[in-house]
Amino acid sequence: MSIITVSGEMGSQRDDLARELCRAGGLELVDRRTLMDAVAGLVDITRDEHQLLAEQGPALLDLGSRRRRVFAALLESVVLQYAQVGQVALVGRGANLLLKLVPGVLRVRTVAPLDLRAQRLARREHLELDQARRLATVVDQQRRAYIAHLFGADWGSPLNYDLVLNMGRLSVEQATACVLDLAAHADFEVSSEGRRLITDLVLAGRVRRELVSAVDVHALEVSAEGGSVRLEGYVADQADQRRALALAEAVEGVERVQFLLEVSPAMSKFMP
Repeated sequence: MSIITVSGEMGSQRDDLARELCRAGGLELVDRRTLMDAVAGLVDITRDEHQLLAEQGPALLDLGSRRRRVFAALLESVVLQYAQVGQVALVGRGANLLLKLVPGVLRVRTVAPLDLRAQRLARREHLELDQARRLATVVDQQRRAYIAHLFGADWGSPLNYDLVLNMGRLSVEQATACVLDLAAHADFEVSSEGRRLITDLVLAGRVRRELVSAVDVHALEVSAEGGSVRLEGYVADQADQRRALALAEAVEGVERVQFLLEVSPAMSKFMP
């Protein structure tokens, strides 16, 4: 079962590589369009807001924090469910960090010199070169802020990837051959232990999705292990605390709940 995550700088042919990986490797492409269709109607935001949230740092957008939390939980849940099926290329959205503890997931990043990326964008989007350069710079900053906000991680750090490809030197075909050759190695076959970890992540993601959709819960941390779920965070009152426990216990697959959600109006006011 192959799971490949593909991240990249704006204009570094990230999407071209992901599409070619799927064509040549028989994988399913899970990109922005796939995810937008999957969560359509499940969260109260417009398609334009949805696209912005998928690409930009949430703190930069004029959306209530509750809606940001709901969106992030839905997106996480969908990405993890695709990973559970396997044979996928997951594009962006922090998939490499969502699955960072799962051995066998191949995490790829594309980079290229800024001037080359600007030239590609200028041709594709019919922009002046200076405009394209600014676009690439701004979008990269937004993606960096998005990952820092959701995961507390450095989007650009090579330590968050297994393979960094300089698309200023490699063609899409060469990069595809390199990725698929590495993916065929035994170290990048998701084992039974890896599948178990993904199952736990999926369960935790489903619990998170249920809670944030119905309860105003802050600094929520959800983990799962073999049907046992641990919840930490803050709610404003005991009614929300009871509602959160009932929702968690009702999620299919949950056998036990270690419930550490605290009632704290002050923390609920100041925590994200």
